[in-house]
Amino acid sequence: MKDYQLQIQRIKDKLIEAKASDKDFKVFGADAHQYQLNPPIELKVVEDFERAHHVTIPLAYKLFVTQVGNGGSSYNNSGAGPFYGLYRFGEHFSVSYNDYADEQIQAPTKAYPGMSIEEWEKEVDYMDQAGDNDAAFEQREAALWGGFFILGTQGCTFHHALILNGPHTGRICNIDDGDRQMPQFSFEEDFLDWYERWLDDVIEGNLSDRNSGSFGYQMGGKEESLLALFEDAYNITVKQEALRGLLFKKKLTAHSLSQLQRGFINQPHAIQELLVELFLTNDYAMAVSYLETLFKTNINRTVKLIHWYAKEHKMDWLLRVKESLDASMDEETFRFACYILRDDPEQNFEVLKPFVHHENPDIRSQVFYTFSFLEDKSNYEAEFLIGLNESNKSEIVIVLQSLGDFKTKAILKKLQELAYKFPYTVQKADEDGMVYFSADTDDLVYITSNLERALEKYGLDHETVKTVDLECIEIREQ
Repeated sequence: MKDYQLQIQRIKDKLIEAKASDKDFKVFGADAHQYQLNPPIELKVVEDFERAHHVTIPLAYKLFVTQVGNGGSSYNNSGAGPFYGLYRFGEHFSVSYNDYADEQIQAPTKAYPGMSIEEWEKEVDYMDQAGDNDAAFEQREAALWGGFFILGTQGCTFHHALILNGPHTGRICNIDDGDRQMPQFSFEEDFLDWYERWLDDVIEGNLSDRNSGSFGYQMGGKEESLLALFEDAYNITVKQEALRGLLFKKKLTAHSLSQLQRGFINQPHAIQELLVELFLTNDYAMAVSYLETLFKTNINRTVKLIHWYAKEHKMDWLLRVKESLDASMDEETFRFACYILRDDPEQNFEVLKPFVHHENPDIRSQVFYTFSFLEDKSNYEAEFLIGLNESNKSEIVIVLQSLGDFKTKAILKKLQELAYKFPYTVQKADEDGMVYFSADTDDLVYITSNLERALEKYGLDHETVKTVDLECIEIREQ
């Protein structure tokens, strides 16, 4: 049987150690809670809550709030814990509000580890089918988040929650009640394991830098245990989770990296991609040959890894990235390729010029966004004129924003045409001082406000540009 009292004492000791390890409060949220908790509450407070709301609080969390601490003085009375910390017991516990709060935490939990996206989306669709019927919507929302007891916020609409019923009672789950993305279960079996794992990651330095805002979404454990799990597992999903757990570590030992290199060539592509990411985050020189191999099979993954983990070595890959650009490249790969190209010290973006004619407006917009980083745009006038002639309103906005201080007579002529095409629009406020936009007026206001800023560079505005004689005006071109 698990020795809860021994674990509680470890947690108390590790709270002190965590604060000493992160004395500058660099871990996400630590500057607010500073590893402090309010005193524990009496067991009677928890039992009264259980009776009032007809639920049972899992033992591990009950022991924490009655023997370790309960909330604090940080955001919404949060105390030391992942992200923005842990709420005081019984505060902000429900996704639903008003009459449906109890119904929500009492309802059977629908989510479970391994649930398919299709199955979850089916549940979300059922909720949305309530339409404008507020009561039906709130009732279905309560059912969607059934059994989730909110412990704290991760920011925006993301929370960590405790499961109150079903076969996974006591587990921690990450949820998003805004976009209603599929819940993601943490790997620990109960609250105390989850909380202690957070303290371990703070102490080991795993929650600094690149991992500061992602705790609880990957497998925890000691490096050697995760390595052994990866090597011994036959299931590819288990292998992937073990590697993601290793990826979360601040730095792997040379021994672990050497072990992971063995048999690389025989691993499935999905495993190879994770291994390359691991190598790259730990030893760039060692990772180069593996990254070269990955470039041949998965350009999308490669340009992402270079952008994320090899910022100081981007120029090593500049020529390869330029040579890889083609019209069949998907939008995401193209975007990350451009992130690398824009750091070219010579700012040679000639290779992007043909893409202003691409059929995908998002790719065209990415081209102009990349052009915005040019110090000298004089060799790109023809491309900007093509962009300003687009029919896609959102793309015109990007082009206008990307112009910066670039001025030519031909561009001013195009701006003049746009001033006639898109009359200056100001939305009037209502009696409460509120301004509302429809889909059409929103686009129009964005275009005209950005057009106005572009015209200011010429000393003109939406009205004066219509009267200016372009043949007589002098422009100091870039």
